[in-house]
Amino acid sequence: MSGGAVAGGIAVGIAFIVMLSVIPIPKEFRGNTDDVVITMERTPCFGACPAYHLTVFGNGTVVYEGFSSVAVTGKQTSQISQEKVIELVNEFYRAGFFTLRDSYVEDVTDLPSTTTSISIKDETKSVYRYGFGPERLVQLEDKIDEITEASKWIKQ
Repeated sequence: MSGGAVAGGIAVGIAFIVMLSVIPIPKEFRGNTDDVVITMERTPCFGACPAYHLTVFGNGTVVYEGFSSVAVTGKQTSQISQEKVIELVNEFYRAGFFTLRDSYVEDVTDLPSTTTSISIKDETKSVYRYGFGPERLVQLEDKIDEITEASKWIKQ
């Protein structure tokens, strides 16, 4: 093997190591869910955008409050399993939620906004989205609705 081939191989190896140090590797939540609090609020628009607030507590309690353009207005409470709470926390990690910017704002009018947050022990992160944002954030918001089965209150 020539010296150039060895140097090239070393350069590729170094580039790979540098690349791995830049890409956030998702964590998997294995801790106690007692301190977990997840919230998501969707605001109204000038049309028929559902406006509601969801809170998921570590014990599986889900509190929904519907405001407008939803099937159910007012407060509702339900329960999800500990496994679903852990699944939801892991969705935050898979989405790289803690690496997202604090806000994504489009320079347009008449759009709903969504604020999503998670608190786990000393770690808290909130992201505000008005209009478009990273697809992984939009998918996370949809996953919160799915896992909490919020559609039973939202869908008209």
